[in-house]
Amino acid sequence: MGGYDDGLGNSQALLVTESGGRWHQAVQAQAPAGAAVDPFKVSDGGGLVGISCPAAGDCSAVGRYTGANRTDHGVLFTETHGHWLRGVRLVLPPNTVVAPKPKSGGVVDALGLSAISCSSVGNCVAVGNYESNAEVWEAMIVVEHRGHWTRAIEAPLPSGAAVQGQNAVLLSVTCRSSGTCTAAGEYVDGSGHQQSLLVRGSGDSWSVAPAPAPPSDADSDPNIIPSSVSCAADGDCAAVGTYVNPLQNSLGLLLDESGGNWVGGTGAMLPPNAAPATTVGDQTVVLASVACPQTGSCTAVGWYFDNDENGQGLLVTQNAGVWQPGVEVTLPSNAVSGLEKQSAGLDWISCASVGNCLATGVYTDLGYNSQGLLLPQVGGVWQPGVESPLPSNASTVQYAAADQADCTAVGACTVIGQYNDHHGDVLGYVLSETNGTWGHAAEIDLPAASATEAKLSLAAILAPAKKTARLARIRSSRHYSYEYQAVEAGTATVSWYSTRDRRRVLIATGRVRVAAPGPIKLEMHLTRAGHSTLTGVRHVRVSVIARFTPRLRQPPQHAQASFTLS
Repeated sequence: MGGYDDGLGNSQALLVTESGGRWHQAVQAQAPAGAAVDPFKVSDGGGLVGISCPAAGDCSAVGRYTGANRTDHGVLFTETHGHWLRGVRLVLPPNTVVAPKPKSGGVVDALGLSAISCSSVGNCVAVGNYESNAEVWEAMIVVEHRGHWTRAIEAPLPSGAAVQGQNAVLLSVTCRSSGTCTAAGEYVDGSGHQQSLLVRGSGDSWSVAPAPAPPSDADSDPNIIPSSVSCAADGDCAAVGTYVNPLQNSLGLLLDESGGNWVGGTGAMLPPNAAPATTVGDQTVVLASVACPQTGSCTAVGWYFDNDENGQGLLVTQNAGVWQPGVEVTLPSNAVSGLEKQSAGLDWISCASVGNCLATGVYTDLGYNSQGLLLPQVGGVWQPGVESPLPSNASTVQYAAADQADCTAVGACTVIGQYNDHHGDVLGYVLSETNGTWGHAAEIDLPAASATEAKLSLAAILAPAKKTARLARIRSSRHYSYEYQAVEAGTATVSWYSTRDRRRVLIATGRVRVAAPGPIKLEMHLTRAGHSTLTGVRHVRVSVIARFTPRLRQPPQHAQASFTLS
């Protein structure tokens, strides 16, 4: 799942499916009724944030969209037997703020959604936060039961949590096949300090664990943010993220649950070449993702700064329940190094089994391009990183990234990412591994123009809107140019008619072949009868008929309008 700009430049949600080893054309996710024409604009807080598929053809996805009234809402999507249904608007808890204040962009914002996980088909949990009527932010849990999304509930907080100034959120969730789910996030304690929020449960029954003690070198206000959680079994989990030390350096956080009890947090030990965390601002560590294929055996990935101020990928492995010192990722041979300012990092990890994982991220090559990074682990041994292949239309100047991976078996993984094509556009790509061999990267096939896009695009050539559309100018030049955004390939024709002596007269025609979606110019040319009709008059009432015939053997589209030319 993700997002894209449709043919009219509006931000839409995107769903892409692979079945039988073949990636299909993406589909546009249908927002609930009452959505804005630009419902998933990121700057307005929109977009899909998570997806989970407990079975082939049965998935659930969550995100936010903007309504036509400029209010943000949560949206819940369900795929049943390979068919995505229209999104369902999230119903917030009863104590949600009644009249939230709009944020700077003019959108009323009262909720956030972070992640989703499904224990079985139709049984999922999504997490995030919302603004309560006390005008504080509370953590939120949303449950899907047997394919029906229930009203969101407020997540419990540890005893002694702040009442005034609360800013709680759940950032990650993972659900076991047993139906038990564990979520991790943050909340503000009674001293005003940011601590770990760890909840577990199912349905409408949830409990919260006491916040684990911060790492021994944490600041008195540790600013703890557990951003990823993974469970090998019910009650045996690991969560990773960040915290700060007294010098306000961000460091890697490691939390462990054993037998249902969370123990005190520890800080990730960095490789020997790491910049010191003993001076202000010299070190920033982020642990972004964790995977636990077996109890006591987990791997966390992220990044840190070395002594030369280069960003480096970081691996932290847990063996028999003990976290080992972090290891620097071995980058591809074409990576910049030394004082040339590397900017590498890992964002995601997926493990098919213990010792067989794939981590993904980015690094900087010798041409100072950002490239996707693939880091495989085979038989317990981490291999050197390799550059992710890109589709054949990729530009030589790149800002590519391998965003996420999913491994369903050893040697069978799929990667999604983004890249720049030779036009400079940012596109998505997919890359699949079969029996340990990577195939060719493929550009995501974006949806065809929707009926709404086609209708609005056709409407753009119904009436002149430019200042050049003046009767005298058209009469002297005998033509007029429409400039509009075509949303699909095909042929567009436009006819202008007027009435003279009670007879309908064709006064101008235009026709253009659209080879591909994009900016198009359609020239209207006056007929002899048209030039005669426009001569010696101050105003002319014009009727317009527009027709578009798509190249893909779809029915023609028609539109009509009228305007006055003066």
